[in-house]
Amino acid sequence: MFFGGFPGGGDPFEEMLGGGRGGPPADTTALYEILGVERDASDSEIKKAYRKLAMKHHPDKGGDPDTFKKMTEAHTILSDSEKRSRYDRGGIEAVDSGGGGGNPFGFGGGGRSSGRKKGENVTRPLPVTLEDLYNGKTKKLKITRQTIDKESGVKKCAQCNGRGVVIRQVRMGPMIQQMQSQCPSCEDGYTYSQKREQEVLEVNIQKGAVDGHKVVFHNKADEIPDGDAGNVVFVLKEKPHDLYKRHGADLYIEKKISLVEALCGFTMELPKLDGRTLIIKTKPGEVTNICTFDPFAKDGDTEQEWEVIEDADCDLEDMAKADTDDVDMLKQAVAKGQLKGKGIGCFVMRNSKASFKQGSRAECLKAKKAKKGSTMYVLQDESIAASTRMMKCVEGEGLPLMRDPYQFGNLFLMLTIEMPTEALSEEATEKLKTCLPPPLNTVSADEADENVDTVFVSEMDPVASHKEGLFTGKDSYDEDEENEGAAGQRVQCAQQ
Repeated sequence: MFFGGFPGGGDPFEEMLGGGRGGPPADTTALYEILGVERDASDSEIKKAYRKLAMKHHPDKGGDPDTFKKMTEAHTILSDSEKRSRYDRGGIEAVDSGGGGGNPFGFGGGGRSSGRKKGENVTRPLPVTLEDLYNGKTKKLKITRQTIDKESGVKKCAQCNGRGVVIRQVRMGPMIQQMQSQCPSCEDGYTYSQKREQEVLEVNIQKGAVDGHKVVFHNKADEIPDGDAGNVVFVLKEKPHDLYKRHGADLYIEKKISLVEALCGFTMELPKLDGRTLIIKTKPGEVTNICTFDPFAKDGDTEQEWEVIEDADCDLEDMAKADTDDVDMLKQAVAKGQLKGKGIGCFVMRNSKASFKQGSRAECLKAKKAKKGSTMYVLQDESIAASTRMMKCVEGEGLPLMRDPYQFGNLFLMLTIEMPTEALSEEATEKLKTCLPPPLNTVSADEADENVDTVFVSEMDPVASHKEGLFTGKDSYDEDEENEGAAGQRVQCAQQ
């Protein structure tokens, strides 16, 4: 298989798959009818049909919400290669169950209901820009593949009778042994002629597609004589952007603002991914607080906060127990360890033993009871944690949602304040004091008192300071060596 690029076709197993054995066949056409396309429609045709209908039926444009919902569900399934394949084999039930509908053997993972062979799939990455994912794009690419010459046809090999192997007898002394070997006239039991063909295919990059999204072109890989050609699978690989970072449907941008902008408001200009210009403003006089939350931290890296309630227990059933009083280890077990994702809302410590309770924060607090000597650890209210993550945001200026390109994520500003590098004049300092709230720190001690020391702060590297303060014993040993050398003698330990 030779690549210059990658279209879609129908499912090669549709004639073999239907409803359950003995039951009515599964409906594998309804979603196509909703969008008004044929079952062998390409990804590009499905996208165009959905966009045309969405402009007519979107609720924001006066359309019927139920109709739009059905269209969106149909588009979501048919635009996903794996879901579409399951739907073509077993209807909507196969999509919901993740398998092959009523077929008792299942079809998850690309299984088939018959012994019909399928050629190897070909997978290739396709680098895409953030602009491509924002605007959507169709790329025309060329592939070169091996096809079977239909004029000469496919014939069963006469020498091996289609088995692909031949049996020959070999005499080994007094014994005759049968040995199996590859047929010299064919490779797989068939004789046929192949030729190389080129085809230009359209790769539809959907708006809001995620990194790693697969675009599948059915039966477009090399052909085989006794089965269906494999699929060409194209995997989208998102390129890093010079300005924006992506997190789901949200966009993030790092920007510096001055102290004046942080205190008095700012106006900034940003280029949008569709080529337009975006001007962002804060309200006049709005103070900008800097958030240190890292949205790109790996799952579990953000520490969960716990509320500690002394002399309290919880009546909920124990979900797990641990024989330890290491509170940090218990918290890590919930955040990153074997209890992650188990719905643990609290744990109770008593006599160096811990019992974990499954439930929401509200359920844990409702089941709380007084118990002397027990300590209850409850996950902090999410609204409190959320308050520490609040960032400046421009709503609706993120990426389109893949399930509905008429809805958008948000644009977050990761701001840092660039402080003045030069000292302010005394006059400017006094003016600032009249405009700003009073200081939080005050001094009551008399600087003239002999028991009071007055110092000024400076800047220093804490890492260098730490290294200088480390005691290794080396300096002391070297100093003793020098003093002993100067005296011309060494101190020896007295023998008892």
